[in-house]
This record gives sequence, structure tokens and C-alpha cells, in this order.
Amino acid sequence: MLFNRINDGSPERVFIVVYNSWATASLTNGQCVRWDYTDDVDGVGVTRATSTVSGGFAAAGVVAETIASGAYGLLQIYGYHSAVRVRTMTASGHAFHENREPVAAGIPLAYDITADVFCAEGIGPGAAATSFTLWPFAFALAASTLVTTVAMAAFIKAM
Repeated sequence: MLFNRINDGSPERVFIVVYNSWATASLTNGQCVRWDYTDDVDGVGVTRATSTVSGGFAAAGVVAETIASGAYGLLQIYGYHSAVRVRTMTASGHAFHENREPVAAGIPLAYDITADVFCAEGIGPGAAATSFTLWPFAFALAASTLVTTVAMAAFIKAM
């Protein structure tokens, strides 16, 4: 683990080194990823969500730098990040989330709710999972009503 200590204007952050096991492309700053529990089951490999099976409990963190496919790089697991990829849930009545609500400052963010994405989605107050518990790994520090991905400030708690 790498710890970035508090200094003038830079809050404390924690990083880990991970392996990009997603064979299709590089991972870029701000993308959310999950632990790779299908191909590289080694506790180091990360990839994008490919199914809605995990409901956020496999969220590894947020990519902190470009990581080429098959290479190692930094993943942020704690602290402020200024450009986390976030969107509002794409469908009302989603199988794993009852309410489509805009992302607001302070709303918990979960990952791996909707398949094939690199972004966190807001789980607003009163939202309930119909199949299992949603596990937030961060919370939003800004607001957005867009279903397209935006880069926004968030506080990550994926340790």
C-alpha cells in the first residue's frame, strides 16, 4: 500500500498496486473496477464489471493512472478523488435497484450494479435492492442527473 500523507492542499489518500487483467484496453484515471474473480483469481487482477452478480461487493477501487492491458498500476482505495466516473442509474426498476435517482452530493456510490461499465452509480435514500444488499464503496461530493458518465469528485472508502 502507498499512503499519500496530508500536506498543503492535498488530502490523505491510499493506493494499492493492481494488475489490469481486462484484455481489451487500458484502464484510465477515474474508472471504477472490480476484483477479477473469474480469470486472474490472485487478489491482484482487476477488470470492469461484466455482470450484475456482485452488486458492488467486488468493487476494488478507482484507477489512479493509465494502466495498460496486462500491466501493473495504481488503484486508489481511500480518500478524495477529483474525477471518479459516475452516472445516474440507467433504468427505473432495475433488477438490483428499485429507484432511479439523480446523483446528489453525499449519496453513496456502488459499483458493478449495471453490467459492462467503468463507473459508479448513485444509490439514493430509500433505494432498495430487490435481490441482495448493495455495498457502497464511495460517496459523491458533487451532483449529476445524467445517465451518461461524468467525472466528479468523490470520497473513496474501498478498503
